[in-house]
Amino acid sequence: MQTFSTTTSARLELNLPKPEWAATISKQTITPAIWFAQKFPDQANQFGCPFLEMRESSCDGFSRITPISINHDFFAAMLGGDARLGHSVVYFEPELQFYYREPVQNLYKPTSPEKLQNYYRSILLRCATELGSEADKLNLFAEFRNDKNSRAVVNRAKSVLAADQTFFSATSPHQRVKGPELHERLARVVVETMLEQRPDSILTMTQAYEVFCKLSQQRSLGQIKRSMFKEMMRDLIKDEFGLGLRRDVLDPANKQQVGWQGLKLVDVGALAT
Repeated sequence: MQTFSTTTSARLELNLPKPEWAATISKQTITPAIWFAQKFPDQANQFGCPFLEMRESSCDGFSRITPISINHDFFAAMLGGDARLGHSVVYFEPELQFYYREPVQNLYKPTSPEKLQNYYRSILLRCATELGSEADKLNLFAEFRNDKNSRAVVNRAKSVLAADQTFFSATSPHQRVKGPELHERLARVVVETMLEQRPDSILTMTQAYEVFCKLSQQRSLGQIKRSMFKEMMRDLIKDEFGLGLRRDVLDPANKQQVGWQGLKLVDVGALAT
């Protein structure tokens, strides 16, 4: 009785998409690592190959690609979104909170680690669905989607996607739905657009606070304490006009008030909108 043996070779690979010039020479098999690197090229360039893969080949032409180890850094960066499409997720360290950018309003809104885990698992499942028969899909469907790996990726994202307190500061281009910096943003609007220097005018703290509270109510921002508003306006007006806060400005009733000499509230139209 004659028997036949099939020789099989196996090697580990870090597969990434070929450059355009090389891709025109020979067709490249789409492996799980290449699939993800094509979808998220910036993350692959920065953090490396998505998977360590094993290629098994036999002398009869059989070939199989199996992802055997996951690059948590790549997938943590992947959760940050595709900047080309305007997607963005950050981990705001001062609050230990993830935020994602809502594209219609262009505002950051809080999200949970569990939702990010769901997104990570769904992308792995999509990859497994779209790959050809050469790819072994068991790890994509089961091992890499389990709770252990899902939590590991999201935990790694806390450092990879970390944003400090300046990310949502009052002067930052990034805005969120709610946050203490929104009151400072509004105060800056008041100072920069509703005040004007006039030597014969005064602006009392009471006037400024009443205007601010009405604008804040219109924008559903809630109120802040007068003492906090006082500190905020003192610094903003000093920076914008070079005027210091005084305690001896005279109001129309000739009573001394806390306020600024030489400032006038000139744009009250915003209060009616």
